[in-house]
Amino acid sequence: MSILYVTDQGASLVKRGNRLVVEKARKTIYWVHAFKVSQVVVMGNISISPATIAFLLQDGIDTVFMSIHGRYRGRLISQFGKNIDLRRAQFKKMEDEKIKIALAKTYIQGKLNNCRVLLRRYNRELRQDGVTSALHQIRIMSRRVPEAESVESLMGLEGKSAAVYFGCFGKLIKVNDIVFEGRNRRPPRDPVNVLLSLGYTLLANAIQTQVHVVGLDPYLGCLHGVEYGRPSLILDLMEEFRPVLVDSLVLTLINKKIIQVMDFYRPDEREPAAFDFAEEDTQRKEYPILLAHGGMKKFITHFEGRLNQKVLYSPNGKRLRYRDVCLEQVRLLARHLRDEDEYKPYVMR
Repeated sequence: MSILYVTDQGASLVKRGNRLVVEKARKTIYWVHAFKVSQVVVMGNISISPATIAFLLQDGIDTVFMSIHGRYRGRLISQFGKNIDLRRAQFKKMEDEKIKIALAKTYIQGKLNNCRVLLRRYNRELRQDGVTSALHQIRIMSRRVPEAESVESLMGLEGKSAAVYFGCFGKLIKVNDIVFEGRNRRPPRDPVNVLLSLGYTLLANAIQTQVHVVGLDPYLGCLHGVEYGRPSLILDLMEEFRPVLVDSLVLTLINKKIIQVMDFYRPDEREPAAFDFAEEDTQRKEYPILLAHGGMKKFITHFEGRLNQKVLYSPNGKRLRYRDVCLEQVRLLARHLRDEDEYKPYVMR
């Protein structure tokens, strides 16, 4: 099963027989067999015929809508998970402060461990004093996680660790024309932050898909505060995977020059022809720099490649795709909430 990304602006998605077809100006751009598609991701000004929407709902094919710049808008799902007993267990556990903070600690420990692994891998070659210092500082904060007495103090440790981590992230970039001086967002103000933000959006979508498969409520987590419209559980589960699936990918794409400066443009510049049919984005002028259509397609292709990469999943001793590792982690959380297993974060080796 695969994910169909539709990014060509002004295109239409229609069902022709047993195929999902992307058309533009009445010409077929590409098509896939419908039975091979597990999810459709629509980015920007793309139309979907009513018959196609009915088919997607009938076959339970999750359909996600994003802006052309990768901002999540919403999704079309046929029905919510039917496992009410699991969601009741989730709500009950999240009312217990001891259980909440214990689970929140595992998310932070997993993230800090994976941040250190990524930095350590790069520093074997670089031998940068700044990276070595960051590794030491993150290790110290990781040791303080078990002592945290509240979620707020945990988030404080996570924030300090993130500042240290991203403070040396730019040292891992080996090209001269792309510089990273720190994490920024809403909007991202440089190429590296553009890629990080897009990657985290795609990661959130991948995690949310697995949460729907398992049947948990995406809006009730323990580490990120519960607010109207915030998918707190998704944000929680993402933490351990950020360095693994996004940060490392961004570094690879930049260092191998797969994505270069020419793949970005500034709002006052003429957009590439692929954007001639792009949606009107009232916030477009707020973006100092944007990823062009070609760069977007390259990033999506390599992100999907990373999700389909196989690694050893220690809990069962099998080699799984990263996509399936995400699913197994959500299933582990479900067992934890039912008192059937202990939740442990995914640890990058």
